[in-house]
Formats: sequence, structure tokens, C-alpha cells
Amino acid sequence: MLPRPMRLHEDEAAGITDSPLLMVATLVVAGLMVVALTADPIATGTDVGDRAPELQSMAYNGNGWVAFNLESYIDESWEEGQPGQWMIIEFLDTDCPYCFNTADQLGDWDDFFDADNPEWDNEDVQVIAVAAELNIQGHDSSREEIQAFRDKTSGYTCASQQDCNARSGSPHAFPYVDDLSLDAMDDWGIRGTPTYFVIQPDGIVAWNSDNTARYENAAEAVANLAAVVAA
Repeated sequence: MLPRPMRLHEDEAAGITDSPLLMVATLVVAGLMVVALTADPIATGTDVGDRAPELQSMAYNGNGWVAFNLESYIDESWEEGQPGQWMIIEFLDTDCPYCFNTADQLGDWDDFFDADNPEWDNEDVQVIAVAAELNIQGHDSSREEIQAFRDKTSGYTCASQQDCNARSGSPHAFPYVDDLSLDAMDDWGIRGTPTYFVIQPDGIVAWNSDNTARYENAAEAVANLAAVVAA
């Protein structure tokens, strides 16, 4: 005579359903689904299309040194084709001869891409200078030298043993970020100065110095990418 099939009581069946291994597996799957849904698909880097790396330090604004965080300029809700504040970032060294001789260019861009300039007639573009000290003989900068370079004041020696007030252009009106520690240079993978970036309002790199085949310089990139035609 065949034995009668064993029947599980309700509490025994519940014990199988509530198996610790099954519960762990369920939690793992749920966790992976959350990660997949919330993970940022955009890589952080300095190539076009990357999310710009962090940039936090102290910055000189003409009145003194204040806390600076690039994130405060970013609007992640911005959509392409909409108005928004674009950014031009230059990594420079106050002892770099090329930076010294082309400082007028950055000032001209700041003046032109102004919301009050009828020739531009678009949102204000924020220019940001990041001042580093390259590991090159004769490059010996300081916050005082950065101030003198920005404001074109005398008493400090910049590139080629020239007084900082002899650099090209007029005094600048945009922030100079202190990167004498080279932390930002490392984070952004900067190999030399000057190096330029154009950043979209949402923090995405739209152009860099390696992208000159498309646009010759940052100003040309901004003029073509940031302009919004009124409907």
C-alpha cells in the first residue's frame, strides 16, 4: 500500500516562503533595480558630453577671498535650447607667458558675452579663471600674485619676470579660483596652461581645448552653442 502524501501545515508552508535565503535574494534584486533606475548614466570627466568634475576652493572676486563651488552655477533642470548660464573656464598660471600675453582675450569674452550687451542679446556667460602653479622652474605663484594678475596691480612679478600690471588687457571682473595646490588640475586632468572649457548650464562639458577642429576657441563655441534665438 502506497504511503499517503505528506501535507504541510500552513505554518510549515509559511516557513518555506519566508526562507532567509529567499528574502535576501529578493532584497538584492530590489537593490539592483533601484541602482539601475537611479544611477547617473553620464560619466564625470572633461571630454565633450561628460559631466564636469567638482571644483571647490577659495576664489578672489576683487574684494577678497570667498568660498567657491562650481556646483552653485549649475542648473541640472536646464534643457538644450532653453536660456541658461553657460560658463567659460580657463586654467591658467600667472607665471605662464602665454596666459600673461592673452589675458586680454578672456576679458574681452567676459565683456562681450554679457546679458546687457545688445550685440550678444542672450543670457550672461560666466567666465571663471582657475589659477594654478605648474611644477616648472621659475613658476612661483601666491594668492597675492593671483590678485595682482587679476586686478593688474604692481608690486608682484608674473610671467617672464614682468610686473603683473603689465599683462595684456584690462583688470578682470570675474572670479579667480585658487588652485595653487593643483588639486583641480589633477581632478580635471589638465596637462598645461592655458586650458579652456565651455560648460553647459547643466554642468555638461560642451567644448574643450582639444576640440578646436569644430570651434577654434571658447568664444566661438559659446557663440554657436549658447545663443538662444527668441521665438
